[in-house]
Amino acid sequence: MINEKSRLNELYEACNKLNELAEKMLETCCLKKEKIKSYGRVIVSFYFRRSWEMFESFIILIRTGRLVDAALLLRSLCDMAINLGYMTADPNKKEIRVMRLMLEGNRAQLKLINTNLEAFKELDSKIEARRNELKENLEKIEAEWKKEYQEENWELPPIDQRAQKAGVAVFNYYNIVYRPYSNIEHHNIFFGQDYVDEEKCEPIGKLEKITKSSVFRPDITLYMFKGLFLVILSKFNKEFQLKWGDEIKKRLEKHKEEYKLYKK
Repeated sequence: MINEKSRLNELYEACNKLNELAEKMLETCCLKKEKIKSYGRVIVSFYFRRSWEMFESFIILIRTGRLVDAALLLRSLCDMAINLGYMTADPNKKEIRVMRLMLEGNRAQLKLINTNLEAFKELDSKIEARRNELKENLEKIEAEWKKEYQEENWELPPIDQRAQKAGVAVFNYYNIVYRPYSNIEHHNIFFGQDYVDEEKCEPIGKLEKITKSSVFRPDITLYMFKGLFLVILSKFNKEFQLKWGDEIKKRLEKHKEEYKLYKK
């Protein structure tokens, strides 16, 4: 039976190879000529690059024992994978789902800026120009939305419905990552009990309970992050029709086989 330390070292090596693969995929994508522009490709490219950056940060956090902060990144990555899986699950609905996501994000950002404009001006002299640019982009997407789809409803379905429509693989991560780690994301007191001596009503100095908790086991969280990152790489590869499909499939199959090592 492989112990946790040996398994962790193997995972670090696998993660290094996955980072190398991501770099090669970026190079392959950039070399492709005459790529078709679409909102879908903008989002997929953003999620690919952002998840890669998060993956590198996640490994640093695990190596330095920052297990709770690593779990926050894991939950954030799962949110990204759910949205990406939802958007790409049905090729005929991909662009409309992408536009829904962009409309929701742009509307929320514009509302935030307008509500706090004077305060933002004190810190950012270009905030009004940024707001105007955001407003123009929003109006452009709204105009295209009405022209292409002739409907007013742009709201996204709830996250659990998006996860279900994203497919079985992504939905499994919703159940084992997104929902459990939401306690950490929102600093629920159920999670906060690990930080407090309830008898003395004071903070705990050494968080030994967390380091020994199976919820934050470095090898398990690293394994799950690796799996979600592979899902995003797969979506990126498919969107740009790159040459890495067989390689990613092989790694996904190996990743599934490794799961038996984590069963009690």
